[in-house]
Amino acid sequence: MLIALFSSEPENGMSTTPDLKSLTKILVSVAYPELQKNDIITSWGQISSYGQVRWSADDNTIQIRVNKDIGTWHQAGIIGLLSHELSHPSQKGSGLKEHKTDEDVISRGLGLYLAVERLIAGKYEDHIIQRGKDRYLGYRSVRNLLTPIEIKSLDLLMSNLKLKPARTSHRNSFSHDSIVYEKDGISTIAIDGVTFVIPQGLIDPDIKIVHRDGIVSVYADEKIIGQYEEFEY
Repeated sequence: MLIALFSSEPENGMSTTPDLKSLTKILVSVAYPELQKNDIITSWGQISSYGQVRWSADDNTIQIRVNKDIGTWHQAGIIGLLSHELSHPSQKGSGLKEHKTDEDVISRGLGLYLAVERLIAGKYEDHIIQRGKDRYLGYRSVRNLLTPIEIKSLDLLMSNLKLKPARTSHRNSFSHDSIVYEKDGISTIAIDGVTFVIPQGLIDPDIKIVHRDGIVSVYADEKIIGQYEEFEY
């Protein structure tokens, strides 16, 4: 199923910051019917990843924050990122696996937007995480999972955007997204496939991710809650 969500050219030749609420509403209506009863709150923010999604098994609220710097991306890439974040809570269980989440996006007909997002994010090849137990699909893998008509549409979109696939010569250590999942009063944060329990008493904490000398430190309200070694992929 191929879903067309926007015109590739901005109106009157002007580029404006996309309306996350409107984009998310459209995505839910055409591709995520199971989330229509959820209260989905979207916002731009200064966060340590491209996107962040929070939800609870105990209520219907989903919060999605997008790094304010992403506002400079083309709308197609932002749709790809929003689709990925929506696919986390849409899955049964906690939805923490990135590989399955990417496959869920593609199954809903949104793979061409995911492909654009991965190119803009510098992920041509798969981004291996959790010591090889999980991965974000790179542009090449996403493309290989698209239907012929989706590939044709992707090529047309990329031509219009003057976006050319290219392997990056450097490793992008910036975290793609962070997940905060709450169940039975326990909040778990997952970053790059690594999970930590957020100490009780921290309600809706500000999450900060710091990459330094191959070590990733995770903070909640300025309190360090865990560290892990970056995996060379």
